Parts: sequence; structure tokens; C-alpha cells
Amino acid sequence: MRPQFLKEGDTIAVIAIASAPSDAQLAGNWKEQLESWGLKVKIGKNLQAKYPGDFAGTHAQRAQDLEEMLLDPEVKAIVSIRGGYGTMHTIKNLNLDLFKENPKWFIGYSDITILHYALQKMGIESIHGAMPGTFQEEFDGFSQNSLKDALFGKVAAYTTNPHKYNVKGTAQGRLIGGNLTLMRNLVATPNDHNFDEPTILFIEDIDERMYTIDSKLWHLRECGHLAKCKGIIIGYFTDTREEDQWQRDVLDLINEYTAPLGIPVMFGFPCGHEHPNASIYLGAQVEMSVGESGGVLRFL
Repeated sequence: MRPQFLKEGDTIAVIAIASAPSDAQLAGNWKEQLESWGLKVKIGKNLQAKYPGDFAGTHAQRAQDLEEMLLDPEVKAIVSIRGGYGTMHTIKNLNLDLFKENPKWFIGYSDITILHYALQKMGIESIHGAMPGTFQEEFDGFSQNSLKDALFGKVAAYTTNPHKYNVKGTAQGRLIGGNLTLMRNLVATPNDHNFDEPTILFIEDIDERMYTIDSKLWHLRECGHLAKCKGIIIGYFTDTREEDQWQRDVLDLINEYTAPLGIPVMFGFPCGHEHPNASIYLGAQVEMSVGESGGVLRFL
């Protein structure tokens, strides 16, 4: 199920479903930026709430903000101001059926992978893209413009440069994924993805040690998820630690898991915890092609 794309005059809601936004994030010019796209902005009543554990209010408060925006007929899209930690607790307090009854674009990344997976399990597309709390980190506006294009239905494809670890080929399937750490946490839970369905897997992560990335990829391989993928797309693995101790970089480690699969693999996709951060439609049917000149991801 694909929610309706936005048009000028529509309303987008800004809430927090995980960690509390910092003062700097709250003070950013994201509201003005969203309004410059011709959108109206509605703020969740608990956006500035605090709760021990660095949460944006209690788990119930965060779920309440999301449910209220889903039930609000004026709101056409909902974005979390930041990720952090806590989405798993939010969705336990959330009536997810409201997304089926009121399909709207939900936007975020990192910890928001938990909600993306739940929506993908329900067959509802969502947007892995820039969050308002990260707008001020940008230097060229690509991430914001990519999100705008995604919301207005103007993203058709992305291209990537050649990479030494790319594996050539073409594959189609549903685009699933997000943050590797959260994906591993979801294995064997009710919201884990059914990899028997033709799947193009996207992964990214931040601030992890080499051994933790190794263990997560090992887990996905040993549970059978990697072997069932039709193709894999590698985003940013930002600030990976202990590469010097392993005497190799993180992409070399990832290649150790992806190369033997015999499927197309696209490295260097500009998506994750860095800029430029390309917005992608998770849950969408896509085609990926990898060749001598690089890679192409097309939304079908």
C-alpha cells in the first residue's frame, strides 16, 4: 500500500517517537524549511516532553502523539524529529491498525527502522529519509531536497559510482531494511521481514565496533536471511571503530559476507547517518542494476 503523495497546501506533522530532541534540534529552522515547500506544519503536543532514559516523554505519550496525527484528517505525512532509542517501546503502545485505516507517509531513519519494519510487515510503504533534527547538519541541501522530492512523488531512481566490492547483476523485489543493529534485533520477532518474499535488502549503521558489525552480519547469514535476498544495497557505515585493530575497513568486512551470495550487491549508496542522505521508499517494489559504470536503483 502506497500512501498518497503530498501536494502544496498539505500538512506534515512533526513528532518524536524515540529519544528527546536536543535544544539545538528544537531551535533549528526545520519548520520554516518545511513551510518553504508549501506545506503546513503541525507539532506533536509531546514534542518537547522529557522522560528518564532520554526519551521524548513516556512510551504512551509518544504513541499518543503518533495516533493523534494518524487520526487527524488534515495530516498527510508524519516525520520523527530524530531517532535515538525507544521506537520499540512506542510501537508496543501503538494501535498499528490505524496506519491501515489512515495510510500516511511516515519518515525517519536509524531507530525508526523498528517502525519501518512494522509498516513493511503490514504492506505499507514508508520513507527512509532525513529528519528535521538533522536539517541543520547539512551543507548542500541534498538530503532535504531528496526528502521533499520523495514526499511529492518525484523520486524515480538513484545512481551510484563503481565500487571495488560491487557484484554485477540485476534483481527485483521489495526494498526492505534500514539500520543493521535494529534489523538484527528484529530477527524472529513478529515484525521480522519474511525473506521468502523477493527482497532487496538495504543496510546502514553508525558508531559500531567491527566485532559488533561482524556478529550482526553473522546472525543474518546464519538465520538464513542473507541467502534469501535477491540483491543487497550498502549505505553508510559511519564512524566504525576498531578498524585499525582488525587491519581492514568495514566495507571489506561486509564484502566477506555479501560476495559469496551470488547476487547483485551495490556498495556506496548515499543513505544513512551522513550527508548526502537520499530518501528511499521502503516497502516499494524496486529494480537494482549493477554494472561496470556503477549501480542504479529504480522504484517501480
